[in-house]
Amino acid sequence: MVRSIGVDLTACWRPRAGMLTVAVELTAAMLAADGADRSYTLFCSRERPPALAGARARAARAVLSPHRHEVPNKLRWLPAVEADAGLDAMLYPYWPCPPRRRAGAPPAAMVVHDLAFRVRPAEVPWQQRVYMGSIMGGALRRAGTVLTPSQATRRDLLAHYPLPGLEARVRVLPEGCSLDGVEPGPLPNGLSPGFLLAVGTIEPRKNYSRLLAAYRLLKARGGAPPLVVVGRVGWAYGRALDELRAEPGVRLLTDVDDAGLLGLYRAAAALAFPSLYEGFGLPLLEAMKEGLPALAGDAGALPELAGDGALLVDPLDVEAIAGGLQRVLGDSELRVRLAEAGPRRAAGYTWERAAAAALESLDALR
Repeated sequence: MVRSIGVDLTACWRPRAGMLTVAVELTAAMLAADGADRSYTLFCSRERPPALAGARARAARAVLSPHRHEVPNKLRWLPAVEADAGLDAMLYPYWPCPPRRRAGAPPAAMVVHDLAFRVRPAEVPWQQRVYMGSIMGGALRRAGTVLTPSQATRRDLLAHYPLPGLEARVRVLPEGCSLDGVEPGPLPNGLSPGFLLAVGTIEPRKNYSRLLAAYRLLKARGGAPPLVVVGRVGWAYGRALDELRAEPGVRLLTDVDDAGLLGLYRAAAALAFPSLYEGFGLPLLEAMKEGLPALAGDAGALPELAGDGALLVDPLDVEAIAGGLQRVLGDSELRVRLAEAGPRRAAGYTWERAAAAALESLDALR
């Protein structure tokens, strides 16, 4: 059993999104799991992440980097401090571990959230493509264990990095729902229950251009509810951002906290999540947990996560998206089936289980 664990949280000063949610929620669940049996050192950028404010997190030792940027943290600062921190193991839950580690550095586990920079490179910022492409190979060689959120991401990783011995070191660590224990907030002014909800950063992989085209088809056929899009403004969104802001019937919300998001899930008629590629798919999990009928793209890890709890469509086919939305909004038999299957499916995904699996992987490094 490893008793002294370090966790890299240096990227967790960023706005809350999928990878940050995973890093923070997984760390919080690990801190809560073992009482006094383990000690933790949190490596942070300038200050502790505000999202880790619980008593266990405050009791953990924090080592603060003077840097914000990933490159100096990963290439210079972390290799120096992790080797001198007296740790039994190190977890990298956001970005990969350093591609070069010093003698005496503790064995490391790292999370690979997805392979978008290889699978769909045109939809990833060039800076991320360059950075991930330059460090991923070295990081994979030096990590004792590699954790992926789905079997789909594990397959992508092994297909793009066929390194000797890697397959035996890659374990699947499913994620959990980040809205447990949250009290739902009120709906924004002027919004009534029964809308179509989409959740995800405004960026190409979320497929908003095709979702908008499908929504226009729904409106042309009559009876389309309002479309509420929840997501911070991301990158390379092209015309999608302006179209979302200008389209009649669409309401764009770029700053929604957890309480507000849960309130939206509970008031929506259905979730539209025709993503082109996901390493896991937290919005789909959150919707299923709330019994919200959901449509999802049949790509990446979404079919694996959905099981029988969502309606899958070809995310490249606007007509298929429109037809699927008609069904999740208007087919009462399907809606009842998805509302029952979704919570059953989501029940197996918790941060407590993820933390137990992460700690088991860390213990195996000894």
